[in-house]
Amino acid sequence: MSTIFLLGLFVLTGLLLVCGHALIARRLLPRKFTPGVPIIYRMQAMSEHPVHDACYVYPAEKGEFYYYVRKKYWRVEKVLQDGWIVARTPFMEQHYLRRDDPNLRKANLVERLRYATRFPYPAWDPASMIH
Repeated sequence: MSTIFLLGLFVLTGLLLVCGHALIARRLLPRKFTPGVPIIYRMQAMSEHPVHDACYVYPAEKGEFYYYVRKKYWRVEKVLQDGWIVARTPFMEQHYLRRDDPNLRKANLVERLRYATRFPYPAWDPASMIH
């Protein structure tokens, strides 16, 4: 009886480590953003006609406009010491974001390949090339 219990406990522990690894990593380990990394920022928007790539679209109470979420494809330009991230848009605008913003995440490999043209090119800094 105790052998079955120990075996079950061992299997359960293994499953928690394998399946819960992503959850544990997201909650306990800080996200590391480095300059040049493509990021996706979810921004809430409102208009009479949602854009083609809108997510989570729902109408207003009287139906005169729609609320929705858009994904913005940006790139990290700088990571400041106080926890702020400077992001660059495809139109070369800068946005300051908190590292712990729930709407901010790194682009995964599939998104990097599929939406490669939507991310701005990394800024070329000649000073960073000199070591």
